[in-house]
Amino acid sequence: MDLYAPINRYIVTPLWAWHEKSPYLDIYRELKISQYQSLNSIKEGQFIKMRKILSYAFDNSPYYRKRFQDIGIHPSDINSLDDINNIPILTKNDLRESFDKIICMKEEQNNVRTKTTSGSTGVNVKVLLDEQSAQFKRGSVVRSDEWSGWRLGGKKAMIWGNPEYRKSLRGRIRNGLLERAKYLDTLNMSESEMQQYAVSLHNWKPELIFGHAHSIYLFACMLEKYNMAKINTAGIISTAMVLHEHERQKIESVFECKVTNRYGSEEVSLIASECEYHNGLHINAESLYVEFIKDGKHVGPNEPGSIVVTDLTNYAMPIIRYKIGDVGSPSNVECPCGRKLPMINKIEGRVADYIYTPDKKLISGISLTENFATLLDGVGQIQIIQDKLNHIKLNIVKNNKYSENTVKTVNELIGTHLGAQMTYDIEYVEEIPQEPSGKYRFCISKIRNPFE
Repeated sequence: MDLYAPINRYIVTPLWAWHEKSPYLDIYRELKISQYQSLNSIKEGQFIKMRKILSYAFDNSPYYRKRFQDIGIHPSDINSLDDINNIPILTKNDLRESFDKIICMKEEQNNVRTKTTSGSTGVNVKVLLDEQSAQFKRGSVVRSDEWSGWRLGGKKAMIWGNPEYRKSLRGRIRNGLLERAKYLDTLNMSESEMQQYAVSLHNWKPELIFGHAHSIYLFACMLEKYNMAKINTAGIISTAMVLHEHERQKIESVFECKVTNRYGSEEVSLIASECEYHNGLHINAESLYVEFIKDGKHVGPNEPGSIVVTDLTNYAMPIIRYKIGDVGSPSNVECPCGRKLPMINKIEGRVADYIYTPDKKLISGISLTENFATLLDGVGQIQIIQDKLNHIKLNIVKNNKYSENTVKTVNELIGTHLGAQMTYDIEYVEEIPQEPSGKYRFCISKIRNPFE
């Protein structure tokens, strides 16, 4: 039994927030109420915040003022959420090339934070975030964390990158008293490191396991391979990468605990998360407005489209109709949990994770790698790289079940899913390399496709 958890929840965390003059706990409590408001009320709140951020951007950002003037639109012309479809899309290149003209506050201001994305697609982006927005996002994250079964104050096992707190005594004290996190560095996930981590978690008993989707999967596979003692936990949150169905099943089988899938980006933080019903992802609608676009138009329910996000809280650097670079499908399902937040049916992956075939089919990389991983007994990991319209390269990590039949099955799968015109080469590798962020990318297309 974790005797310190209620002390942390009711004494340490509130006192720490008071010391930091942080309103995130008040925001968290407000969000726990607002999530049950009617969808119309939530949308009305979004529209009020939308008009406010558009007006602020017009008055304080040379970039947005010129952009609005170029198309003959004033923020007062936006009379509904649908009207923002008239505002041009913001891209990663826009953020990089027009940074100085987009920002409305200076980096050196005390109430401004600077974030730099990891650049998993090769494009690093710097974003400014005002303190009030940062605290709103912090409250949003705590709310969705609790949907997993974890409660504020509980211990967290973080299968993530190397944390900054270890660099200072102050950081280590903060983590020990407040954050209560134990890390496994995803850039150093050797079997010996994972085994040591598993032993420490078994004794430590974390209430939540949090991390990159595939990294948690690898950790679960290691536990199963060596028949290590079960780690009891109340919840598991996977994020930062698409969670494949076979990975979800393996993780839930090993830990005997449901996985809560989450989606976000470093530019706007948490975007959506599953709740305890795992019936799609609830959008963080009090701070974001999310669209799904294909060919310049909104797609219907369950149809894939490029994800476009407007941050309704960040005044330091307004992010208006930002094309994240991911593909997802909206949902019109009403979740049995009772929350009325709009929902995402599925995150399909990055735009660059789609394969475009010679016969003009667009194939989800998630579906491909899911199919290959499920049907290929001799493959531990597989990475698909499309370098030409009619050619892909397969990086394959063999396991002990590999045989000549594996190659035959690969050939059959490619013919079935990608067509007879698609050629391929196989390269056998020791491991699939990680991105600098610690993430894995299992399907990469280097050619243009219709979602770009």
